[in-house]
Amino acid sequence: QGIIDVIKSHAETDEAFAARLERNDLTENGIPDRNLEPVYDRVLAAESGERAREYLTEDRGATKVVYQVKASASQKAVTEDARRFAEQARFDATATGDIVVFRALTEALMESAVSSFLVAFGLSGVFLVVIFWLLEDRPSLGVVTMVPITVAIVLLVGTMPALGIAFNALTATILSISIGLGIDYSVHVVHRFVDEYDERGDVHEALLVTLGGTGGGITASVLTTSGSTFCMAIAVNPILGEFGLLTGVSTVLSYITAVAILPLTLRGWVWLFE
Repeated sequence: QGIIDVIKSHAETDEAFAARLERNDLTENGIPDRNLEPVYDRVLAAESGERAREYLTEDRGATKVVYQVKASASQKAVTEDARRFAEQARFDATATGDIVVFRALTEALMESAVSSFLVAFGLSGVFLVVIFWLLEDRPSLGVVTMVPITVAIVLLVGTMPALGIAFNALTATILSISIGLGIDYSVHVVHRFVDEYDERGDVHEALLVTLGGTGGGITASVLTTSGSTFCMAIAVNPILGEFGLLTGVSTVLSYITAVAILPLTLRGWVWLFE
């Protein structure tokens, strides 16, 4: 609905206005094509003036078109349809409304969350490379440490659909949290493995001692951390529930990759670099 509907509605009750509208309607579609100022003056001065002001700006240089959408339609579908409708307008048009604005805000937050994750992932990798270079003179261990973290994040994203959780701005922030959780477990395993490998010289024995010692410590850690975060899953607020559930799943996946994927990666590292 828009100012055209007001004009047509007023023409139905005012014969003089209807005659004026017909004279200025060159395309015979019920829409005036010239002398708009007198047409607007008559509409605004009549009883329909208050309704017309809802669609027309004071300088008469812009108008508003009000549209309705299906209640069952998703925010994405509504936003895409509204933007497509605006692109088809003859003049410059901007899609707006609560749903469109909220969707645009969500998209901006989503882009920001993904960018933050990429920056956190990159800086974490660089930090680990530098630290292992300074402490162990083995910068390649920094890359090895990031392998199980990467696997854990991929598994977490793949788990979301199975849990019925959408990938959005909120859940995307959990990816950054997963980096911190995964690094804790992986760094402990890698650091202990290096000490054992330097002492024993046998990769298999070093891994057994590492997982038998440090593995027990990180197992206790994952039980307490995941247990506390899983408790948030029963929160009344669904946002907190999803956050707690995904954080708990992220913790468990980080632990699994640290004790299952990381040992295989360390074997490959020994074969390539030692």
